[in-house]
Amino acid sequence: MEKLKRRVDHVELAYRAYSIRTFDNRFYVLKGTYAIDEENGDVTKVADLYYRVRSAQNRDHKLIAKRKNRSDELCICRRAKHS
Repeated sequence: MEKLKRRVDHVELAYRAYSIRTFDNRFYVLKGTYAIDEENGDVTKVADLYYRVRSAQNRDHKLIAKRKNRSDELCICRRAKHS
């Protein structure tokens, strides 16, 4: 039986994530609802990047959301156990 995973929308992504990586291996730092490309400084709306996002990290560089394939939904990752 497959577990149901909670989907992340672009508004929650903009609120919870610090940086994102896309399927074309570009890294963006999020500033509110805008994403700034680390390589060339281009500014793009998070909503426009949403379907290209592969993974999202928080300020502590912990993975918070991911998808394996472009056709999969972007879902919340399980929380890491504290040691």
